[in-house]
Amino acid sequence: MAAKLYELNTEILGKLVESPEASQNFIESILSDLPEHVDVETLSDVVVGDLNSSKVAGKSAEGFPQINGIVFQFKLNGKPAEMVLVMESVSYIKWWHDKSFFSYKMYRNHSNINDGVRRFVTFIVTDTEVKASRFHAVSCFNNNSGEKCESCQIHDIFAAKQSGNEDSMLENWIRALISKSDAEESTDNVSSITEASGYKVA
Repeated sequence: MAAKLYELNTEILGKLVESPEASQNFIESILSDLPEHVDVETLSDVVVGDLNSSKVAGKSAEGFPQINGIVFQFKLNGKPAEMVLVMESVSYIKWWHDKSFFSYKMYRNHSNINDGVRRFVTFIVTDTEVKASRFHAVSCFNNNSGEKCESCQIHDIFAAKQSGNEDSMLENWIRALISKSDAEESTDNVSSITEASGYKVA
């Protein structure tokens, strides 16, 4: 049985990419969803590009055909930062290999270049069969001293694991970005685009 994937709403993605205000709002919604991990005092100077606009992300994606996305470059609390946004394009089991090894290469390349840029990799998981305990999970790699490398974080956002928190800007973004596949009949987890349009997300 083929996996059921939520589809990307290209209209909303276009607004996200084309509008600096929407891009900033989206980044803030991700970083503010887990305040214990990232303190967001100021966020500015957002520029959007493809994976190759980031030397680290472009190099890390080589050899992994399932890794396609965009890069937000910005200033976080006055310091340079990047967020790589990758949407799941195939079933999670098939995608997992590229996702995992891309993340590891990002961490290694990030550590080796040591350029003072804080990096975030955000994966939006669209496979409706994936069971997750949380809507948004964050992980870090350990450095040679066994300590978490907080300057390179991996964020997994599970589109099928909505908590129903209408005050969460991140959940509103995900509701807007994800369209239902014709093969997906359940409406229990993800709100419709009509409902999401009531929120000022873009």
